[in-house]
Amino acid sequence: MKYWRNTLWSWLGIPLLMLGTLAGCSGAQRTLQYETRPSPWKIYYVRTHHLSVGTTYHYEVRFRGQRFAIPKELLRSPGDVDEFESVTAPETVTQAGDTITLVFSHGIQEKSGSISYGGLRVVRAQAIDETKVSLGGLDGQGAAVIELQTRP
Repeated sequence: MKYWRNTLWSWLGIPLLMLGTLAGCSGAQRTLQYETRPSPWKIYYVRTHHLSVGTTYHYEVRFRGQRFAIPKELLRSPGDVDEFESVTAPETVTQAGDTITLVFSHGIQEKSGSISYGGLRVVRAQAIDETKVSLGGLDGQGAAVIELQTRP
């Protein structure tokens, strides 16, 4: 009977040890890359570690303290776009830090339900006021204004 009890605890200990190892090997590290006083934008570089996948990298953008996402309805994508391949914030006199350029992978949800990927897309985002952001291509085509939710 003692042998059976010791064997049972050994077998139960292995999955618990594996779960502890998996939980300890995943996580995200955020590094602030851009912030200026007059600008409503903050840009973070995010490294996420997954034991099964490896390390992934993306940029996260915050607008006035809130995580910035392009609504899926605007791009016909399967989900809101909130992880970016690249983000630049040009410092020019005319824009005074209120404009950033976003680069992201663009997947389109087809009517059939399938998703087709169209490569990278480049969009310029410009703060209009406290809650509104204008989005458009670099050539000024396809402009749209999105209104962000304000915090209570």
